[in-house]
Amino acid sequence: MARVHSPGYPNMSLPKAIAAVRKIFSADRRNPIDRVVAAKHIGYSGQSGASDKALASLAHYGLTEKTGKGEIKVSQLAVDIIHPESPSQEAASLMRAGFNPQVFKDIYQRFDGHHVSEDALRSYLVRENFQDIAINPVMNSFYETCRFLEQEKAFESGSAGGNLDAESDQSSDDRTNEMNDTATIERPNPPAPKGRETPAAPSTLNRIDMDIKGNQVHLNALLDLNGLSALEKKIKALKILLEVHDDETGEDNEDENNGL
Repeated sequence: MARVHSPGYPNMSLPKAIAAVRKIFSADRRNPIDRVVAAKHIGYSGQSGASDKALASLAHYGLTEKTGKGEIKVSQLAVDIIHPESPSQEAASLMRAGFNPQVFKDIYQRFDGHHVSEDALRSYLVRENFQDIAINPVMNSFYETCRFLEQEKAFESGSAGGNLDAESDQSSDDRTNEMNDTATIERPNPPAPKGRETPAAPSTLNRIDMDIKGNQVHLNALLDLNGLSALEKKIKALKILLEVHDDETGEDNEDENNGL
């Protein structure tokens, strides 16, 4: 009788996966490397069942990509997490990675968010044909990942609805071989939490347009917390500028009134 496998899932949480991919990036940057080499970078003596599950977990989160037969490389998503250009990019990348695993995306959609009781989640996984041996690892990885995202304030960024539609260049057969009995790499688009809007494109977010006319200033901007901090600094500088303008204007008016 054929062995029944659970649907694919990451065997570790997102923070542990990020710690592992940091080691690979530190050693070989984004160069294509053999899976055996990658396994050694993250602490295994060579390729084994345990190392295969660990590398598959990195692929589940979208932190690595397959480049050839038996080869992988660190993904751009992982670089955006390890060396983000801005806090908003880091938050968006963490959310994208956290809900890249198909099972986590399904849980998010099923329970309209990430707050779900252990009993409800266990019952759901049983109905989704997860075997008993897989249920606890799935639950532990999911809860630890969500706690990490909350700690990093990734949910507050409203980044869950970011652009996650980038297609992988791997065929479904290649992805199945890479992950063995775990899920294939996908780029899902988990729904944004209720009450939150998708962040504005980088070209408009935190760009402050100012038009100064005399002692009046017209501002136009769409800001997040970082943008507000920048605006505060600009306002202080503007107040000094306008005070100087008012002083000069007041002196000119006084001269005119005195007939000078």
